[in-house]
Amino acid sequence: GPPAHAAHVYQALLDATHAIAVDAMSALLRHSDSDPPSPPLQPPAPLSFEHTRPFLHAWFEREAEQREVARDELHRLSGWSYLSTAEFRSLVADAVHRLNPPIRDGAFIYELGIGAGAVLKTISSLHRIRPAGCDFSPKAIQRASEIFPAHAAAFRVGDIALPLSSKGGCAARAGAYSHVLSFGSLAMYLTHSEMAVALRNVAKLASAGGSVAVTHFIEADGEPKGTIVAPISRQRLRQLASAAGLTNISFHPMKYQGDRFMMTARGPRVDKSGWAGGPSPHTLPPRPTR
Repeated sequence: GPPAHAAHVYQALLDATHAIAVDAMSALLRHSDSDPPSPPLQPPAPLSFEHTRPFLHAWFEREAEQREVARDELHRLSGWSYLSTAEFRSLVADAVHRLNPPIRDGAFIYELGIGAGAVLKTISSLHRIRPAGCDFSPKAIQRASEIFPAHAAAFRVGDIALPLSSKGGCAARAGAYSHVLSFGSLAMYLTHSEMAVALRNVAKLASAGGSVAVTHFIEADGEPKGTIVAPISRQRLRQLASAAGLTNISFHPMKYQGDRFMMTARGPRVDKSGWAGGPSPHTLPPRPTR
């Protein structure tokens, strides 16, 4: 996860912000003309600074700027530097192998939280794919666009925790992707309420019956938590995924990740867009050399 250096400099500011939020919420409940909502609003739980969006944004922006990293080591730009290149490739391959239906040549694949493109680059060494994705880091999107220049228009700056069509959202085409992935971003850096929104985005992006993989969840008693913002039980995650419209939900262990686990699922059975594989901004890349 992100380094913790300099976090102490900002902790006092974070504590003060939390106190202001609690005072404001208390005043709102005291002076409201209506009854308090049921269940009553609870003040936000304090988070360490390294779990806040500004810290994560600055960290990923800084990582994406590293130019000495080779293209087969892009995982080092998205927080996976503790894994060797071989281990990262094996981790990704094992995760995508669980997709049902599986990835075939020519598949449209969307990743929420693409980072510098390490996961899609690894998949593209195994299959000819039409990649797309979003990330809240402009510099990460720039790096991913450099890795996949023929598909640069399919990579956009956007927050996966906002609805697709909202301002600041990922603005991708609903129902257009046979496979939708989130490799760490959805599970590690969002609260449960944000996960619910992001899972709805996953369901909207997936074509009818398309396959889904979301990795790096952890339960409350699991280790290592690292920078995971909100541990979640499998039962609660199943509820959120089902409410989002996902089907065939299953959970799986992950290589090299301790107690962390991943979820696979299928997209909603009803096509949301009428999309049937017509004109697309993507082009099929050359078959990779093996």
